[in-house]
This record gives sequence, structure tokens and C-alpha cells, in this order.
Amino acid sequence: MSLLEVDGLRTGYGALPVLQGISFSVEEGETAVIFGLNGAGKTTTVNCLAGLLPTWGGEVRFDGKKISGKDAPGVVKAGISLSPEGRRVWPGLSVLKNLELGAWSRKDRKNIDETVQQVYSYFPRLDERKDQLAGTLSGGEQQMLAIGRAIMSKPRMLMIDEASLGLSPKLAQTVFQVVSKINDDGTTVIIVEQNVGVLPYADQALIMEKGTLTFDGRGEELEKSGELKRTYLGDTEEP
Repeated sequence: MSLLEVDGLRTGYGALPVLQGISFSVEEGETAVIFGLNGAGKTTTVNCLAGLLPTWGGEVRFDGKKISGKDAPGVVKAGISLSPEGRRVWPGLSVLKNLELGAWSRKDRKNIDETVQQVYSYFPRLDERKDQLAGTLSGGEQQMLAIGRAIMSKPRMLMIDEASLGLSPKLAQTVFQVVSKINDDGTTVIIVEQNVGVLPYADQALIMEKGTLTFDGRGEELEKSGELKRTYLGDTEEP
């Protein structure tokens, strides 16, 4: 049984449908990457999985239990957290306070400091900036903080929406390497990306187009298949 099972998922905004009944599964301990152009439905997918959008149809199961229909707090308590697109840190609060608020769902309050130290081990820059207001951090530091905040709930599955957005290629690679370390430490990961530099870290790769899945396979299969080139560049073969 897969850790995450998505079966015929449909959702949208208002009366506008976006997801057209997608199905996929993610194995525990792996990293899955969802690729696609803007408007493909990637963010809609993780927002629905996170309980931020209602499920119109289909079902989502996590560790064998149905979670479709749960609200966002219920999904976090089930063991899933989301680092959202655009980071959305609390700018007027310190780095440390942002992290502590990420642990709101936990009952083991005495162990929260231990998780803070774990986040600092992944992102030493946050330790250096722990008393600084989040709104004064650079874009890359805010991305680190958003991921660190999502880790604070100690999720079994971490979802990251556009981890490399607005980052330099070097800093994007640093973030991907840290996410790989988080995965190695036992957290299942789903990353939404347009940056193909994440592909070497993908156990599973999915491509979305117009609310549907057009590819679902192993990361190395996608690297060899040419599907990414067709997705981002179009069909470039001569007639």
C-alpha cells in the first residue's frame, strides 16, 4: 500500500474546474516531483491535498485512511504539511517565532526545541538569523524558513510548492540538496517545480497539462524520455 493514494481527484475554483480526475500514488520514503507549465494544475493539486481546496470528486487516502474532505488543520494533524508557493512567512515575526508557530498542531511541546535545532541543522542561515524579522530576510532565506516552518509539525509527508521560484541556480541547487537530506531522514516529499534541475533528486516524476497527468514514472525514465522537453519547448521535431 502506498503512503499517498489519489484516485480520480477533481477540484477547481468557484465554478471553474481545474483537476479533471487525476490519479497517482506516492510510496513512503520517496520524493515525487510534479512538473508542468503555469496553469497546468500543479498548485491546485497540492492545495487540494493540503485541505485548502474542497474535493469535488474522487478520493485521497493517506496511510490507508481517507483524508479527502478534511480541512487544512485536519490534514496537518494527519501528517501532511505544505510549504506554499510564495513562501508566505509572517514578516513581522522573528525567524524563531515563525518556526514555533509551525508546530501549532503538536502535543509534545517539550520536544519542539529539538525540531527547531533540526531545522537549523538543515538551514544554518536560519540559526544565524533566528532573532531577525522574517520580512527582512532575502528571498532564499524566506524559502528556507517556509520549508523549515513546514517541517516543524514533524510531517510524514512534506509538500513544497515551487521551491526554487525566484532563486539563483546555485541557491536552488542548495535547497534541492537540503530537501534530499530531509527525504533521506525519513520524510516523504512532493515537490511542485518548473526547474528541471530537481530531476536528479526525483524518485517519481509526474507531468501535468491542463488539469490532467500526462506522465507518471520514475525520475530516470523521464530524463531519458524527452517528455520534459516536449512539455516546456513543444514538439520540436521536424515534419
